[in-house]
Amino acid sequence: MNPDLQFAHGLADMADAIAMSRWRSLDLHIERKPDLTEVTEADRQIELLIREQVRVHRPSERVVGEEFGGDFADISGARWVVDPIDGTRSFIRGYETWACLIALQHEGVTVCAIASVPALRQRYAAARGEGATVDGKPIHVSAIDRVDAAMLAHTSVSGFVRIGQDDRLRSLAGRCWDSRSMGNSLSHLSVARGTADIGWSSRANLWDFAALALIVEEAGGRFTDRSADSPVGGAGVSSNGLLHQVGLEAAGVS
Repeated sequence: MNPDLQFAHGLADMADAIAMSRWRSLDLHIERKPDLTEVTEADRQIELLIREQVRVHRPSERVVGEEFGGDFADISGARWVVDPIDGTRSFIRGYETWACLIALQHEGVTVCAIASVPALRQRYAAARGEGATVDGKPIHVSAIDRVDAAMLAHTSVSGFVRIGQDDRLRSLAGRCWDSRSMGNSLSHLSVARGTADIGWSSRANLWDFAALALIVEEAGGRFTDRSADSPVGGAGVSSNGLLHQVGLEAAGVS
């Protein structure tokens, strides 16, 4: 196995163990960050663990993450981009739609990625030029080429409302065969495995997209990452490639 990917799997194993030990626990500690989003003890423990593992085993590499930051503008060399629990609100409420996202970037380009969804017993992985897998089995995007036959997967409707994009979401959903609100990770991972044809995140950041984009692309799809559009992030659109322009036009991005 690709040694970077092997190391990333080890990080994900440890992250999953922490997350699952606290998921649905009655004494989960929850706080609000300055941006009013929630953070749990598990989020912080996972990111601290990953930072320590990288420090010990790969001292020349850096970590940037959602909970403890880092110099996001510095893309030089090798860095790990981490979202310890993508979908913290789902995690808090006991839903299964959350994931640990881990990506290794060289000079700002993601070269390997893990998206671990332990509550659903799924582990997505990709290395640049080597394809994408779920639980070790190759995955590929769909061949749907008509919007009226397409499945749209998207993040919460409330998120689209907050940024004034709910009309755009409804318009695209109305043109599609069907749509599902699945959260950030599961929306794009569904595109990668071919169970959805367009994925749309209303607004997210580097750590939300770095791993997912490579997994989608290595599964044969496309991913447009606009997370750098503003300090609070931007849209992410994934597709099977055949419907990418439809998704971009709907989101109003290019």
